[in-house]
Amino acid sequence: MSLSARRRHQSGGAILLLAVWVVAAWRVGPALPGPVALARATVDLYRSGALVDALSGTLVRVALGYGLAVAVAFPVGALMGVDTRLDAFLGTYVTALFVTSVASLLPFLILVAGTGAGFYAAVVFLFAVFHMVLIVRAGLATVESGTRDAGRVYGARGWRAYVYVLLPAALPHAVAALRVGYNRAVKGAVVAELWIYAGIGELLHGYQRFSQTSSALAVVLHVLLLAVVGVRLLRVAERRYAGWRVVTVR
Repeated sequence: MSLSARRRHQSGGAILLLAVWVVAAWRVGPALPGPVALARATVDLYRSGALVDALSGTLVRVALGYGLAVAVAFPVGALMGVDTRLDAFLGTYVTALFVTSVASLLPFLILVAGTGAGFYAAVVFLFAVFHMVLIVRAGLATVESGTRDAGRVYGARGWRAYVYVLLPAALPHAVAALRVGYNRAVKGAVVAELWIYAGIGELLHGYQRFSQTSSALAVVLHVLLLAVVGVRLLRVAERRYAGWRVVTVR
């Protein structure tokens, strides 16, 4: 599908969604705010500064936990991808933690780390790190044997094979891991804030308590926008630096 055709389809879908939203808001009533009510609530949130303060705090928490996850996931995943013994030793534990619901660990994390910055960093880290480890591991482990053989022919052995053959071949998976990890990190930060009644979570709980659905929906849409913008930027990086190989990880 060409770029212009894709944009036409996207525009048509947006118009259809807007029409359905207007009709649904008209039929449901105050429980579902329409576009005009949402716009007014958004303006009020920016004027008060509450939304900007909450989003900035969320971004700081995402950056801290996400940075720690990247620092751990990339070397661990890379080593697991090239060392079968380490993969056999850690693989079971990583997979077990991957399928474990992080939300179920939040009471334990509160007891251990309290409710300060360490708690947010731990939650965001746990939400993102295991997905990233498995994607990076897959990138190194699935490098074709022909690529490895070609590297040996040209003298890429030992650490040179790792630097000049394996890592470039796994670059698309690395960018995909960043994209998935960021999405998970935003989700983890919001979940943590909902538990502690801080930042975005405090706003949502307050608007829910007083049935301010327009303001609550405005906050939710900004969280979605925060996640979408980050993922889009990483998609641009993926096409720029790893466009020669397509990796479909969502």
